[in-house]
Amino acid sequence: DAGRGGFYPKVFFPKLAATVDRFWKKFECTFYLKPFSDKGVYGWLYRVYPEPWQVVWENVTPDKNGNAEVEYVLVDVLDERPSYAEVVSMLVNASQNKK
Repeated sequence: DAGRGGFYPKVFFPKLAATVDRFWKKFECTFYLKPFSDKGVYGWLYRVYPEPWQVVWENVTPDKNGNAEVEYVLVDVLDERPSYAEVVSMLVNASQNKK
């Protein structure tokens, strides 16, 4: 995921960057589950091929005994893989709308 997502700059890793365009971007991911924790929200980007991409928000609240209770809320279903910033934005909006 780091290679496909531009984690390695072309300036410093020209040969690795060339393999990304020529080789790695041609693969279709069959199972993808990535946790997100940014700006105080928690969630997941999930996909099982050939289903669409799903953004899931983790709504954590304390129950009456003080234990954490987790509710998984489906935020959005997308045909194209969203960027990191798009997922974080969706999760932040979901958490603000729930409150």
